[in-house]
Amino acid sequence: MSQLTDDIHEAVARVLQAHGAGLLSRAVLVIEVLDEKDGQLGLYVEASPADMPAWDRAGMIRYADMDLAGRITADRVAAEDECENGEEDE
Repeated sequence: MSQLTDDIHEAVARVLQAHGAGLLSRAVLVIEVLDEKDGQLGLYVEASPADMPAWDRAGMIRYADMDLAGRITADRVAAEDECENGEEDE
């Protein structure tokens, strides 16, 4: 798995640098995969560096979850504000 982790890290780092995002220090990737033979879905979780502690991986996943939830909430609040403002103008 270490070689796979290294390859994923290198690929993601190249893409981030190409888009001006800076250097990749560490990453946790959560990927849903589809089995080619039986069509079963699976979840693949890989961290880079490969020796990242499990608690650190879990912390990064929780941080990403909270960030995503915050963005969704902000979008919903903004949409409600626009809807309320649009009704008042009419």
